[in-house]
Amino acid sequence: MALRSRVTARRHSLATGPASTVSAVVLIYGTTFDKSGRSGLPVRGHGRPRPVRILDGADGMHDYAAAALVALDWGTSSCRAYLVRSDGGVLAERSGSTGVMQINETARREGTAAGEIFDRTLRALCADWITELGELPIIASGMIGSDQGWSTAPYLDVPVDPLNRPVELHPVRSSLGTVYIVPGLIDRSGLPGVMRGEETQVVGALLADRATTSADVTAGERTLVLPGTHSKWVEVVDGSVTGFTTHMTGELFALVMSHSIVSRLAEPAAEPRWDAFDRGLDTVAGEEGRLGLVGTLFSARSLVLTGDLDGAGVTDYVSGLIIGGEIRSMAGLGSGRAARRIGLLGSAALCARYSRALTRVGIDAEVLDADSAPRALAHFAREAGLIDRQTPEREPA
Repeated sequence: MALRSRVTARRHSLATGPASTVSAVVLIYGTTFDKSGRSGLPVRGHGRPRPVRILDGADGMHDYAAAALVALDWGTSSCRAYLVRSDGGVLAERSGSTGVMQINETARREGTAAGEIFDRTLRALCADWITELGELPIIASGMIGSDQGWSTAPYLDVPVDPLNRPVELHPVRSSLGTVYIVPGLIDRSGLPGVMRGEETQVVGALLADRATTSADVTAGERTLVLPGTHSKWVEVVDGSVTGFTTHMTGELFALVMSHSIVSRLAEPAAEPRWDAFDRGLDTVAGEEGRLGLVGTLFSARSLVLTGDLDGAGVTDYVSGLIIGGEIRSMAGLGSGRAARRIGLLGSAALCARYSRALTRVGIDAEVLDADSAPRALAHFAREAGLIDRQTPEREPA
């Protein structure tokens, strides 16, 4: 009780004190590019990071009294930290280029245990929140729970119903208290598939849908597509994740455009070449598509040599071939997915490409909220009893 009183009093002082005490801002360390394709602003040196934008109005002070949770989206190349309310509303946000890969490289370079670097990074992002507000639960998702992360959180086998059943979180000790890691998912049917982090995006998107409509949009069958380095097609039935597949679309595109003979004829383009992108889509959707990606990819070179494609169109043509090939394999072949509701979760640029590609083969897709991870992490924390249990998913009309 005494601890709760001290924490409450400190939060009250933050809510009513001078604006100089705490600023509700996004603080960005270094230059980062996350899996959604967003980039941070560079900050030189190791001093105090500079504020980038206000989140909560003129000073944002009043909302700090509602802080209930520190939520971390900790991936391969970056970490994003959120100070959130119990309903998942974001009070402040920070991100850094301190992803799992960089932390492991730092640990090897310094000859230090990776766990120490993870703890140091956590303190750099969140220590002042804990100092100013008192003890707060900390929850994390993403590659932080992989065998390359802070501690391995065992996979959960699908089907999983994360909206209605608590997910067992994996605890790891830190100098700021226990960090609870959301487990990834594994699909053992056919070729095994795994995911870490995407499950949080999926749950966040489903919760966001449920919050903004009176209907139960989680009912029935739908497919959620998460474009990226390793694109995911996630099957959801009545809110349960029943299966998923992974496509190395983004990574394959990067390899082809960086290390193959096709890349040698590519020239920069100031704007997307949608004509070339559409040509790639039509190639794999047509008769030539029977040859598969391996049989059509060389055409990105031969079409230039015959004068039928200019160098500035090569990149988007290859993009169309690869994305079109992914969509043909998933949306066609009598799989029934074309009749399902399709939702896209990802960066605006990638979703625009996938939406265009799906529309071209007669499939409508809805772009969903890709920034809903805090909502999902707050949901996981509530279900696990880390924060007060409420029913905040329904937003006021």
